[in-house]
Amino acid sequence: MKFEELDFSPQIKDSIKKMGYENATDVQVDTIPAMVKGNNVIVKSHTGSGKTAAFGIPISDNILNGKSRSALVLCPTRELAVQVKDELRKINSRSGIHVTVFYGGHGMNQEVREIRDGIDILCATPGRLLDHIRNKNLDPRQFDTVVLDEADRMLDMGFIQDLKQILEHVKPKHTHLFSATLDGSVAKLISEYIPTYEEILMKEEIVGKNIFERHIKVPKELKITALEDIITEAHDGRVLVFVSTKRTADFLSRKLYQAGHKVESIHGDKSQRAREFALRNFKTGKVSILVATDVAARGLQIDNVEFVVNYDLANDADTHKHRIGRTGRMGDTGHAISFVGEDGNHIGPRQFFGGGGRGGGARGFSGGRDSGRGGTRGFSRGPPRGGDRRGSFGGRDSRPSRGARGNFGKPRGNRSQRRD
Repeated sequence: MKFEELDFSPQIKDSIKKMGYENATDVQVDTIPAMVKGNNVIVKSHTGSGKTAAFGIPISDNILNGKSRSALVLCPTRELAVQVKDELRKINSRSGIHVTVFYGGHGMNQEVREIRDGIDILCATPGRLLDHIRNKNLDPRQFDTVVLDEADRMLDMGFIQDLKQILEHVKPKHTHLFSATLDGSVAKLISEYIPTYEEILMKEEIVGKNIFERHIKVPKELKITALEDIITEAHDGRVLVFVSTKRTADFLSRKLYQAGHKVESIHGDKSQRAREFALRNFKTGKVSILVATDVAARGLQIDNVEFVVNYDLANDADTHKHRIGRTGRMGDTGHAISFVGEDGNHIGPRQFFGGGGRGGGARGFSGGRDSGRGGTRGFSRGPPRGGDRRGSFGGRDSRPSRGARGNFGKPRGNRSQRRD
């Protein structure tokens, strides 16, 4: 279905058209009308499905048309909060709605100024928002709509009490939840805080539809050599490399830099400014290799990643799935490669490799560029998985559009009556 066929504001449709998107994804087709009508939604949707626009369009439309005062979007990580903010600013480039982001790791003065100027949509991490509430910088009741994005990830990270405190402070009229899973602690949160809702379940999992997944046995001392062969195979395409520790991320990025590669690294010990700088350079193509711990595995929208390499294996099947979900997005074909052994012994977790993998099973790596194996080029490729190419919202950088502002803590009125 085309966006033009959905019922929401012309200003927002103009922004989407300017972004170059015509067709809505399945989750957008199901979610946007429900939220515009004023229904709470519980959405089970995987990464790459276009869920940011699925909630971003209707919450913006409801504010624009006076159905909502302001909205709060809670995210598990700083990177996701910034990404959602960027996406919502693009969606509202012509609406005048003010979108901003709050997260820890830096001073609060600028955020306090943002509060005083007036906020329509706030993207925030739970801890930072609670800091503002406790310091009485912010009236939590100004938000009548709350979106819990990546709810399962927030609960996995131990934010359950923070979320409960926030919801009790805000007491929103509408609460929407987006998650890859809806069982366990997520189900308990729903039953306690979202008594009535429309449930939207995506029948097909987006992750992995267009991915050639391959894995090889590689001795520990030859892992860097194997990685360099993959980089050569990528032909200057983007390569996202996942490692298990911060120390490995720094070590590997330093080794690749010394070998002449354009590389950045991202992990939890880096400052927020350094993390944003690294992600921006990777997204814009200034560097072609990003070495990351799992801080980047969930939620980040990084388009056009041709290769994902699991230099170190994920700890569980869910993390593995979200790692490889960084490639093969928006209908493109991606490649996911995992180093599954040490000293030639297969140690890959069977629960997600299935004893053979979807792209041709394990391959050995003998090392050396003249070994006759061609390094990682010896992988079996297999046929691509099918999937519709749909217009969805990417993560390209854009300059913030601050738009019109209102008074702190006060409804800002019907915006359709105050267009310039």
